[in-house]
Amino acid sequence: MSAVSLSDKIAAVLSPHLGALSADAVARHLCAKYGIGEIVDPDKVAALRDFLERGLVAYVGAERARSLAAECVDVVSPS
Repeated sequence: MSAVSLSDKIAAVLSPHLGALSADAVARHLCAKYGIGEIVDPDKVAALRDFLERGLVAYVGAERARSLAAECVDVVSPS
């Protein structure tokens, strides 16, 4: 999966909660911050997920933040 694909996935999941522009900015920023590139490192994705979860708590609460963060990266999690 490429960074663009992961960024698009994150933005799509977060758009209903943050708005399309904010979700897109967050997604692109986080992929750049964690160096998510063409080859996706599972450790980097886990760190991104954890950071995203902590950031979402203020917007949607702890339980929903955990669920949304996992949904954002579920495409790159092992099956």
